[in-house]
Amino acid sequence: MPVNQSDLRTLRKSLEQLRGELERDLCSILPAQAGGSDLVPENREVLVRQLEDDIAAVDAAFERIDTGLYGYCIGCGEEIEMNQLRADPATSLCLSCHSRVKRRSKLI
Repeated sequence: MPVNQSDLRTLRKSLEQLRGELERDLCSILPAQAGGSDLVPENREVLVRQLEDDIAAVDAAFERIDTGLYGYCIGCGEEIEMNQLRADPATSLCLSCHSRVKRRSKLI
């Protein structure tokens, strides 16, 4: 069953909250790039990249909501389980495709 409007409103709020948290985290790290941080520069770069990737995933989820594709796997087109969307509202893959991607990334 596709995501209903009530769930979609709740998930959108979760995404908005998540994006705000990610932006705050990113903003707290960026000034530290000039110095004064306990993070090793290489670790800081990895963290910044991860936060930027996470923000991009949230933005992509908003785009899928706007186009009516939210809740469907971008890998296989099947519906994503509601429990998975609640756990990670920015997810774009069903559990099966997510597992397949993880297995492949471990081989590289």
